[in-house]
Amino acid sequence: MKKKDNSRKIRKEVEKYLSRVQFSVFEGEIRPSELKKLKAFLKKVVINELDSVVIYEFASMNYINRDVIGIDKNNNIFI
Repeated sequence: MKKKDNSRKIRKEVEKYLSRVQFSVFEGEIRPSELKKLKAFLKKVVINELDSVVIYEFASMNYINRDVIGIDKNNNIFI
């Protein structure tokens, strides 16, 4: 059985909440309620044998160093 590629569907949903940095890399600030919705969606559509979604959550902004070389596509987040 061929596995369905649902990466487009996943990217479209993630783009509702976060800014795209690279093809499949997103970043931004998200409310806890939105994160809960996003995680619920991902748990429904992710195919464990095919997809990989990594979410980094920072409990404090004190330990974040965001160093951009080149164009900063998201220059007003994490401020």
